[in-house]
Amino acid sequence: MSETDTARKRRPLSRLLEVTPGEALRREHLTVFPLIAEPQPGLPYLLLGDALDLGVVSIGEIGSGSVPSLVASNRGEVDVLILDGEQLIGAKQNRITNRTIILEARTETVIPVSCMEQGRWHHVSPEFRSDPKPRHAPPRVRRKAREVEAAYAAEPLRAAASVLHQAQGEVWREIAEVGASMGVSSDTGAMDEIYDRHTESLDEWIASFPCSDDQVGLLAFLGRRPLGLDVVGSQALHARLHERFMGGYVMDALARRMPHDIKVSGARRDGITRESARRFLSVVGSAPRGKAPTVGKGTYHLLSGKAIGAECSDVVESTERLVHLSAFPGEFGRESGTGSGGSPADESPSYGPIASPSRRRDWAQGRDSDGS
Repeated sequence: MSETDTARKRRPLSRLLEVTPGEALRREHLTVFPLIAEPQPGLPYLLLGDALDLGVVSIGEIGSGSVPSLVASNRGEVDVLILDGEQLIGAKQNRITNRTIILEARTETVIPVSCMEQGRWHHVSPEFRSDPKPRHAPPRVRRKAREVEAAYAAEPLRAAASVLHQAQGEVWREIAEVGASMGVSSDTGAMDEIYDRHTESLDEWIASFPCSDDQVGLLAFLGRRPLGLDVVGSQALHARLHERFMGGYVMDALARRMPHDIKVSGARRDGITRESARRFLSVVGSAPRGKAPTVGKGTYHLLSGKAIGAECSDVVESTERLVHLSAFPGEFGRESGTGSGGSPADESPSYGPIASPSRRRDWAQGRDSDGS
């Protein structure tokens, strides 16, 4: 493809960054498009795992413990980047970060999290450590927080981080389904035990999707349906995060390998083309964006409609830069009656509408709509 063709087909994911899909990488029913951008300057953040290992950041329970919140103290001189989907191991129960947050240097911040270990509520360590082999939670788990935010997207003041506790019931359900699909039974329902049991398969699959030099993100399809995408604002930062992101997408693919769950013939797999990727990128780029209260530094926008997600940006050397964008199908494909690749809806089921906040409160409290 010529440089002119590449520029013409580049898609603005936001007003801050344009990308184009590269050549698809495939393994069985998982298709991943590297997302390519013009060279971007580096971003001046320390990653959370590095900050925890260096001892400049500590994360612990608030008082006697609060499931949806933790306190993060950044004692260093450098801002620290926490990405949504990172696992925190230890304290009273393992958690997952459910927003992308920039911890400003020399500050203490209350951060929103979800429990990833339903059956434990006692200390195993005074503070949290990062996942020793960091991999993100599967997109099916991560999207639950974005669904809650999207339900509040039209009312930004009500889309504060405090509403994210409403995702907890659905997060537990997804973890249980992943564990059942992967044949892992955990006494405490811990997500990290599923990863530990399948490390060899995960590593083998991740190696099938190497990172390219000009890559800033990835877009994944499971069969003919988009799983989601992650984009960061520089090639150097993405290179450090690529395998971590891929771990989550691969886990989702491995958990859906059973014939009754998803069947993909060679012909259908090959039907996912760059045009499929461009179509979803266009949906993400045109999704309504609403500013929401920020945790930590920077600016936070919510995506809603046919793509749901979140966009975190920050001012770096007097220029606003995209830091992290994550997006998942929302009501994508519903109006056209087709799935992501243009196939009939019965061959590529679309995702249903987002549940109302009241319905999510019922889920979070373990109730069905009849109050049971």
